[in-house]
Amino acid sequence: MPTRTASAYDVAIKRSLTASIQKKMAQDNLSISALADRMGTGRTAVRRILDAKNTSITFRSMSRVAQAVGLKIKLIAEPMSPDDLGKLAHRLTKSKSRAESAKLSAQITEGFYAGS
Repeated sequence: MPTRTASAYDVAIKRSLTASIQKKMAQDNLSISALADRMGTGRTAVRRILDAKNTSITFRSMSRVAQAVGLKIKLIAEPMSPDDLGKLAHRLTKSKSRAESAKLSAQITEGFYAGS
């Protein structure tokens, strides 16, 4: 089974979420140990969740840690800009494999219909 690598977009979303959570922790003077206790989990799990590069964390885990510090996560699906769709379409014309073409086609479709 092929391994999925995180896109720059995935990393940016995770980095934004973890930055907000860490900022709230600093404001409340909340340590990783205290947060782990609040969540009923271990410090290692909290560190893994707060690792901005680790994009394999589930939405449920991110939501739990956000709630534990008094934050709420909101997801908004918006259509991609025409410029972004154009860039994907350009990459599609240059794709060298069926798998890459299928992936890019799916991203274009998702980006186009996200707000519908």
